[in-house]
Amino acid sequence: MNERTPHANSTFDQEVKDDEAHQTTLHKLETIVEGVTGQTAADLRNQTLTQLRRKVEEKVRKKLVFRSHFPLIGRGNVMRDKTVDHEAIEEGLHEALK
Repeated sequence: MNERTPHANSTFDQEVKDDEAHQTTLHKLETIVEGVTGQTAADLRNQTLTQLRRKVEEKVRKKLVFRSHFPLIGRGNVMRDKTVDHEAIEEGLHEALK
């Protein structure tokens, strides 16, 4: 027969390669972040947003503001100031589409 049969471990081998690529990319990202911030990735992970904000504000001497931008149109269940149930979202969608 002329058909090629895949190696039994080809899926496993690909998963290993994907994992190695992911680890390499993660390591590169952590190295860049550590270079920019002057702190280790482990230290950054263990700090709260408030602690990080204070350090950045001290460093740049400006107030740091966290912003969250919500989509204008969407079917998600989280709104700016409250959680909305599925029925309310569907009702709003139907009203908008009329």
